[in-house]
Amino acid sequence: MHMTFFNANNFQAPRALYIAAWKVWFKRFSNDHYAWREGKIPLGKDDVPLHQLIEQGKRFSLEVLTRIMVPWSYRDTNQVTDDFIRMNPAVLRPSQFIDPESGKAIDAARLTDQALDYWDSMTYTEQDLYLNFAEARIQADIESPSDEPCILDDSGVEIIGEDIYPPVIPDASASDDEFIRAMVAWIDEDPFQPLYQKKPVGEAVSGWHDRLLGFFWPKPRTGYLEYCHHASPLIYRAGLLADLVESGKEFTLEDRELAIKTANEIFMFAGVPQREVTWQNVREVIETALKQNENSTAKMNSGWTNVASKALVSREGLDGYLPLMSWNSRVSSSVISRLDFLLVEAGVTELGDRFTGIGTIPGWGGTRPREYSLRWPSGYRSWKTIFAAGRIAEKIKDVLNNEKDNQGDRKYAPMPLAGGESGDWTTRGIQMVLFSDGY
Repeated sequence: MHMTFFNANNFQAPRALYIAAWKVWFKRFSNDHYAWREGKIPLGKDDVPLHQLIEQGKRFSLEVLTRIMVPWSYRDTNQVTDDFIRMNPAVLRPSQFIDPESGKAIDAARLTDQALDYWDSMTYTEQDLYLNFAEARIQADIESPSDEPCILDDSGVEIIGEDIYPPVIPDASASDDEFIRAMVAWIDEDPFQPLYQKKPVGEAVSGWHDRLLGFFWPKPRTGYLEYCHHASPLIYRAGLLADLVESGKEFTLEDRELAIKTANEIFMFAGVPQREVTWQNVREVIETALKQNENSTAKMNSGWTNVASKALVSREGLDGYLPLMSWNSRVSSSVISRLDFLLVEAGVTELGDRFTGIGTIPGWGGTRPREYSLRWPSGYRSWKTIFAAGRIAEKIKDVLNNEKDNQGDRKYAPMPLAGGESGDWTTRGIQMVLFSDGY
């Protein structure tokens, strides 16, 4: 039950995902989101880069929808061809509608009765899961072969520091650790308003603890507890793969299937489909993460960083390991924008050798891209940056778990756990707070 994308090297995606994306496209980009069952979407066929299609106002087109379904390396290539529609007859039916402005007939498509029956046969839980996967494609970093931004979600520039001035500004000569400590205190005091499509979700909160409880992905109905529930089996299986890799044993046929399936489901969950998802590439990524090999040529981007980070969750707190954050545009925007402001307010005019390895990741949506005063290097597809970010997470974790107030009590509230209890902060918990902060 898969769709095949012939101009993406026969990449396949679940039929349910494509139908869910169709529904989401009506919800997000049409004038009548209730019309998705009988409605039509213009084909919008055009062999131009994805960013040009979006700039031309063609977000509500089958071409843009389909390109978001395929891995980043194929997104600048025409996907909605006659063969694509002809070879996926169970989902799409060619059609036309009359453009009310020009009076001309516009080539379009609609869902088949078979596709609608298939969708209706799914449980509500299954439908909701695939709607989440489809929504994640819009909310995730939208990579393409071009360096030009692909902005499906609304975006804008936010000046960090306008709401709450940092409670602590270190001296210009202070260590990097002091600036990280100041950043932790600032995030704790800075009011945080969760946003979805740049609109408020719930009440504003403050503190690391409440910020984490306000986390959701990819939409508000999938909050912190639901997200943890969905991510748990992926983290478990990624941990099994880490054990296999560390053992040095040859992968059996079942191990290879586990590697490919786990990686693909992680990509689906994060909304970042990838090409060349082989068991060898999965193994190489996890081995690089375990050995902290900065010079590795293993796969790395906003998708593969998810595999690396989930594989090392099981190593949290163990000596000799460095748990990793998924260093994407949101997390990097949070950390870099706050450190940039703190450094400049302290009187630093050049980055120099501060925060070695930390670099920016391109991404547009919400309040990204953000403006920086200092010249930060690019950290895109860089293992060196991934490990540098992991070390920053370790320092943040140390501050959150060990810093005391004037009475000798714990300065920061413990990390809320999905089961309703609380415990020490983990790299993964820190990542989720920074992820929301960087929207």
